This record gives sequence, C-alpha cells and structure tokens, in this order.
Amino acid sequence: MKKNISVIILMMALAVCGCDSYLDRQPDDQLTSKNIFDKKTTTMQYLVNVYTYMPNEWSPEGYGSTSCIAITASDEASCAYTGSRFFALLNHNQLSPLSTHGGYRHAVYKLLYQGISEATYFMSKVGECPQIAEEERVMWHGEARFLRAFYYTELLKWNGPVIWLGDAQSDYSDPDVSKVDRTPWNTIVDWLCDEYDKSADELPTTRSPYEVGRATKGAALAMKARLLMFNASPLFNGQNGTGIYDDIVNKDGDKLFNTEYDEDRWKQAADAAKAVIDMNLYELVDDPDATPLENIHNASVSLNSPENIFTVQCGGRGWRVGETPVQASGYGGIGLTQKLVDAFAMDNGYYPISNMEEESYDNGAGTIVVDPRSDYVETGSQKFVNPFFATIPKSAKVNDAIETMNMFIGREPRFYANVFWSGQTWVMGTNKLTDVQFYKNGNSGPITSNNYTPTGYLCLKFIDPDLDTKLSKWGNLSWPVIRYADVLLMYIEALNEYDPSNPDILTFWNQIRHRAGVPAIGTDEGEVYPEIIGDKDLQRKYIRRERMVELCFEGKRYFDTRRWMIAEKEDNGKVVGCNLNATNHKASGEYWRRTSIFDTFGKAGTKSERVFTKKYYLLPMNQAELDRVPDLTQNYGW
Repeated sequence: MKKNISVIILMMALAVCGCDSYLDRQPDDQLTSKNIFDKKTTTMQYLVNVYTYMPNEWSPEGYGSTSCIAITASDEASCAYTGSRFFALLNHNQLSPLSTHGGYRHAVYKLLYQGISEATYFMSKVGECPQIAEEERVMWHGEARFLRAFYYTELLKWNGPVIWLGDAQSDYSDPDVSKVDRTPWNTIVDWLCDEYDKSADELPTTRSPYEVGRATKGAALAMKARLLMFNASPLFNGQNGTGIYDDIVNKDGDKLFNTEYDEDRWKQAADAAKAVIDMNLYELVDDPDATPLENIHNASVSLNSPENIFTVQCGGRGWRVGETPVQASGYGGIGLTQKLVDAFAMDNGYYPISNMEEESYDNGAGTIVVDPRSDYVETGSQKFVNPFFATIPKSAKVNDAIETMNMFIGREPRFYANVFWSGQTWVMGTNKLTDVQFYKNGNSGPITSNNYTPTGYLCLKFIDPDLDTKLSKWGNLSWPVIRYADVLLMYIEALNEYDPSNPDILTFWNQIRHRAGVPAIGTDEGEVYPEIIGDKDLQRKYIRRERMVELCFEGKRYFDTRRWMIAEKEDNGKVVGCNLNATNHKASGEYWRRTSIFDTFGKAGTKSERVFTKKYYLLPMNQAELDRVPDLTQNYGW
C-alpha cells in the first residue's frame, strides 16, 4: 500500500508539472468534505493536493498565470516571447500594482496562501484518520508543515515581509484577514526556522525511489539554510546602508525590515548549511570512472541523483521545449546572454574576462579585458569537436570537427554542458540536425515567429540528447528545488562574510571545482587564484561567479543579484548576444560580433534596454490585495 500511494504521488506530481497551471487539481470543495479524513487514501489525496502549490520553475517562458519567471527575468537569459509576459514587464519598468499582467505574481501569491491554508488544515485534521499508524501520521504532518514553511519562504523571496497567519486555520479569502497587516521580517523568519526544525524532526531521512519528490529531513534543513542566507544577505540585513526600507512600517508602527547590519546572521546561515553537510547523506555526482562533463550532465538529467535534496518530478517538455531548436520540434525561445557565456572559466581554471564586475564591461557590450593567465582568445577560429555531443549521446555521437570560434575552445566542462551555439549539430535520439542556424532566415533563426533564441545561444542544462523530440519524446525531469552544490556554495559564502580565513571555504569550494573538472583554488602547483585566499572581498567576487556558473538556469540568479543588492548594475542596461541580423554564421562574418539584442517588450522584436531601479528589489503588493486588505503596507517605490 505504501508503494502504491507513493506511486500515486509521483503520477499526480508529474501531471501537475506537465501543465502550466496550478489549477489542475481536485476542487477544494471535494477535498474539504467532512469525511475526507475517514480513509487513508483520501487523506493522502489531500496531502498530494498540498504539494501541488509548488511554484512552476521549470516552465520559464511565462505561459499562463503561474509559470515561474526567475530565469527569464534575470541577467542570465533573454526570451523572445511576446512582451505581454510578466518577465518583459518586469525587465522594462512597465510593472505596477495595477498592471494587468502584474496579476501573474498576484495569482501565485494567492495560490501560495491557499497552499498555506490547506497545509494548516491538513495538519489539524490528519490525526483524525483512523487508518493511519502513528509513525505515518507524524510523517504526513511533517510534510504539510514543511510545505507550509516552504510556501511562506517563497512569498518572502519575492515580496519581503508578508501577512503571517501562523497556525490560524484561516482561508486566504477569510474576511478576518483584512484586519491584519504585514508582519516584521524577523518575526516570520524566527517562526519559519522553528517550523523547519520541527518538520525535520517529523520527516524521514531518506525516501525510496518511488517517493522521490516528497519532503525529507534534509529538505527541511536545506530550506532553513536558504532562508537564513536571505536573512543574512544585504537586502534583509542592513540594506547596504541605503535605508530604502527603513521607513516601511505596518499599521502598528513596527518596522518591517532590518535597518542595522548584523554579522552574526552569516554565522547562523553557515551553521544551518553545515548541518546539511554533516548529515553525510548527499554528495556531488562525481564518478571517478566518468569524465567531469559526463558527471555534470548526469547530475542534471538523473531522476534520482544523490545530489538532489528536494525536487519536483515533472514532465520534461515544460522545460526542454524552450531550449530545443525549432527544427527539432521545440520553441527554442530562451537564450543564454553573452554575460553568462563569458562567465564560465577556461579549462585551466581561470576566468577569461577579468572586468566582468566593472562598469566598463557593460554586460558584455563594452570593453573586454582578457586575463592573460586564461589563454582566452575572442577572435579567429579553428577546427573543433564539441565534447558534449561527442561523448554524451548514447548512439548518435558527433565526432566531426567543424570550424569553431576560438571563444568556445578550451573552456571548462560546465561550459559545454550548458552552452549550445549556432553551427553545431543537435542530437535527438538516433537522429541528428546538422548545422543549426540561429541567424536571420536560418533554419532556427528569427523568421516569422517568436520561436527563436534572441541571443544566438541555447542552454543544454537538463537537455537529454537521447530523446527524439521529433517523435514528441520529452522524457521526465527532476527539477532541483535545492541540491547539494547549492548548500556547499551557501556554506562557503556565509563563512567568507565572517571568517574569510576558515579552511572550510577552500575545502568545500574545491569539491565543486573538482567535479567541474577545473583546477582547485590554492597555492600548490597547478592550482589557481592564490592571491584571493583569505581576502573577503576577492573571495566574495569569485564565490559569486561560481554560483552564477554552477547554478545557472535553475532560478537562483534572479534572487542572488537582489539579495546581494547588485541588481542595479547587473540587471540594468543592454542585453548582449550574437548578431542575429547576419545572414550566415561564418567565422569571419558579423554573426559573432557582440550585439545589443532585441530584448522583447511590447511587440516582439522591439529593441529596449532593461531598466532596474531600487523599487524592483521586491515586487509590489498587487492592487487587488491592497483593496482586500485596506491597511496593507506597500513596498518601497510602488
């Protein structure tokens, strides 16, 4: 029975993930009938329903009202789809509490509160089911508690302090809620940390293969660490002295945000991340019999990776269609920016461009200062075999050397596991598409539709070349809500902020670099960047770069630039890619010239630079919510 119920959970999760709407769920009036908790099966169905409010991060193109836009609204990607999408409004200063499409986030906001309400109701009722053993009751109660805390954490990431209901069994639409206001950040965070701890005590340490996607002790501890990283970061820890949230108070006069910096918060975050590490349960996919490229790829496509701490099991089409060329039956409309392409290291461990964090770089459109230690060459070309398609596909391997720009040669394995550029062969099952063309009038270029990459690049992360998408074979996907590499990076980031000479920084940083197939940071022969060791500012710079590369296209970058309060630089101005107006992608042609691209707003193809002002660090409270809750305090700038 346990196995069968777990299979039901997996199947229902896949069904939800395969859609773009949260609303494909059993109606609430059926779930809250008086006899729902009389039977084990219907009680489990209610718990499954609580899981269905997970944010849809694996469908970033912005269809419907609820798909996540953290990837397409960040500086790592641009999307060709029409400007009515929420991410386009966000990127081009067209969002307001009154925006019609601003209802996108309000829809998610409401649904998260509905998930919170249903989790609370389940927690209060699960003990009434006579068919559930005590051990199982505790576990199911812990799952609902975890999900409730998770949904609150999602609200905090986007909006900052929100309405806190605690254990009150109040529906989102309950009129009594209109009498409350937002609760101070510290109060909510303290409560959530306690909730994650309690759920960790109730949840199992491991799950069977049939239960992948259900909450565990490690998931609770890892999410607590993530919450405390936000709590320690500048946006919620002194605001870098900007004071933009100092005057934001609720109706009782309580300050909603922290106005003073507290270094101890970094230690709290580090301790929380270390608690996950000390479980000795999770590990990076680092098979010594495989190449680093194979390990990186396997970590992204495995449905049960030892690196994954908490995942959503979903149909693969939602993600893969946006990163598959039109010729291979995809949409191919979400492209890596040149900035992300530049961010990857060379295979000797050095990053190619040394001024990426400076104004002169201008998102890749300005001056390019090459680190001579990297051996990077921007211009020219030579014959080259792409190691991804030469090693990863099981059958249709590509071993033909083709003329390739030097900027793509000699890069680290993560580069080839993530970056697909024009002119390569695309593999799908036993079939191949040779010479994929992203330029104007090319076979996958901007012809008549919005189904093309606006940057001239696609992302290979989570792409499985053994699936023939021409035959509608998209497979399944374990979307990594949080994975072990993220925990390691959180740990070293937090350590660096209060103890930059701590040896654990290099120990765990170099675990990630070893799996990535690049030299360690250190002072021994063959190691790199010895000059940064123990220097808080320099280590911070390169830890942030490591996060940008390791966690790219997983929905983390959007929140990182905001919690660090660097988005006014990183998310402003030009978006740079290849020159799609070129008529070919010959190495000597114009296609490879760094070009300020058409970052869609309004009519597809309208050229517009991105605009980020301080108010965009947090999203506005939607006008419908302000009307519903008259005393609700609006965020800064809105």
